[in-house]
Amino acid sequence: MRKKNEFFIYTSMWMIAVIILLVLLVQNLGDARVVNYSGIVRGATQKLVKEEISGFPDDRLIDRLDGIIVNLQTGDGEFNLRRNGDKNYQEQLAKLKEIWEQIKREIQLVRQGEVSSDNLYELSQVHFTEADQMVLLAEQSSEQKLLKSIGIYTATLLLSVAAFTIVNRRNRRLLLKSIHTDNLTGILNRDGFKAEAASLLHRYPDNRYCLIEFDIDDFKFLNTSYGYEQGDRLLCALADSIQSTYNGDQLSARIASDDFVILVKQGPELVDRLRNLLADTLHLAFLNISEFITFTIGAYELPEDCGNIQTVMDKANMAHKNAKAEGKSISLWYDEMLLDKLNWENQLTKRMRKALGNGEFKMYLQPKYSLADLKIRNAEALVRWDIPDEGTVCPDQFIPLFERNGSIAEIDFYILEKACAYIRKYLDTFGTEFHISVNFSRVTIYQQRCYSTILEITDRFQIPHNCIEIEITESAFNGISEVIVQKILNLQEEGFIISMDDFGSGYSSLNLLNKLPIQVLKLDQEFLREYGTEGKAKNVISCVTELAHTLDMKVVCEGVEKQEHVDFLKKIGCDYGQGYFFSKPIPEEEFCLADLEQSAKELAN
Repeated sequence: MRKKNEFFIYTSMWMIAVIILLVLLVQNLGDARVVNYSGIVRGATQKLVKEEISGFPDDRLIDRLDGIIVNLQTGDGEFNLRRNGDKNYQEQLAKLKEIWEQIKREIQLVRQGEVSSDNLYELSQVHFTEADQMVLLAEQSSEQKLLKSIGIYTATLLLSVAAFTIVNRRNRRLLLKSIHTDNLTGILNRDGFKAEAASLLHRYPDNRYCLIEFDIDDFKFLNTSYGYEQGDRLLCALADSIQSTYNGDQLSARIASDDFVILVKQGPELVDRLRNLLADTLHLAFLNISEFITFTIGAYELPEDCGNIQTVMDKANMAHKNAKAEGKSISLWYDEMLLDKLNWENQLTKRMRKALGNGEFKMYLQPKYSLADLKIRNAEALVRWDIPDEGTVCPDQFIPLFERNGSIAEIDFYILEKACAYIRKYLDTFGTEFHISVNFSRVTIYQQRCYSTILEITDRFQIPHNCIEIEITESAFNGISEVIVQKILNLQEEGFIISMDDFGSGYSSLNLLNKLPIQVLKLDQEFLREYGTEGKAKNVISCVTELAHTLDMKVVCEGVEKQEHVDFLKKIGCDYGQGYFFSKPIPEEEFCLADLEQSAKELAN
């Protein structure tokens, strides 16, 4: 609508300018005709007098001159002359007309022979002088009007150009503001922050700054649970709070969905003060849900010569990403330790494919025991990375890294191959099936080739599909698309067992149990490890087990480390137990069912 209005204004302005130009041209032509006919009056009168003196009367010329003079005085007549309103010209024209009337009377007397032509000649000379003055006044009047018209047109044109320039500059400012402003919150966006931050650092070279990036933990869950409108209100409240707090020679911006950055002057306890500010904002505006909302923060202390602002943002972002990888409500500074960690992760990333080829990734098996008879029903395949001359790399060091860079799928499929090879060997040796559960990352499940690759690997080793239990962590199911749900359903129809791992570590699992094709529910080990078997945790484990059985699911409880854990799980009817009480993960070549079962029974006794 605004563009249409501006187009109308611009068009109107230029049309007015064109109309004024046309009017000025018509007026100039009219003034030129007045000058021309004033000259005709002067010259034709002289011609008339000469004819009359020579004895050649010319009444038609007299009538013509009468008509021209009247037309010049009134603006009406057959000659279509526009009346010149200049006062001096009209006075001179009136004076000339009196002389013309005298000449006409003198002509009649000369024609009748009553007087000589001498007086007529004298009158014609006076007439010529006065007519010459009238022509001069007409020319001067025309020039003045022309100059005035040019001035008016120039002024109009300048005003048009000035108005166009002002509006254009305003539009450019509005466009620049819209480009640099976040539509939802009204504060700076990423591009705006980069531009303003570079300018700010240039204006205040003596200030020492920190760049802080933070986001809301599990913001997607908040949106789906409380509604997107509530989520937008939360973002706007946070934006208003940091905008009012970090202003002047400090900056704040929203650079992504729920990601904010703040360029703040260095000082003590910056992160703690920011957390307190965010907590106060939540308490005032979102009292009913504020206790559930946490923030992950990454920060970078700018050196004196900080270089490019994008480099600064990248370092704060690295700290933020690594903080998120460690868990919720984490704060992390970009420093030498983090840099060493990033370098180490970079080395792991570069080495990964070579390590796969060299067989550095090892499959370990941790048995799952039937709590009813302490027999091993299956085992979970776990991965370890043994780097020659450097030792074993803990899975917590490389699995999150490979999930972030997308290469975890190669590890998942590699372990699936190792599991299939072990099952094939077991079948060939003992003639009976052995089941192994294999963990699949969300990244792997979402790959288009996941379904076909799982089938290809299992069919290559010619093992029954039900020997493979596909474990998917609970967090991978949050916000899962219908396409992925269908893929999991297809795997189940092919005979694979589908298991939800780490149940209880997230939020929305109960909503998914009935929707998804889950056959085995694995309770997160923190239920037992951190909270024990007393109080609420005990009731939660019992209720979840009962619910799972109602939905025809088997229940595996991880983190079994004490005899009391075993006794409690048996009592509530939990199907399987897994943990260090029974066995730690064992290299596949050392895994022996008979020895493990005997050891478990001895522990139980």
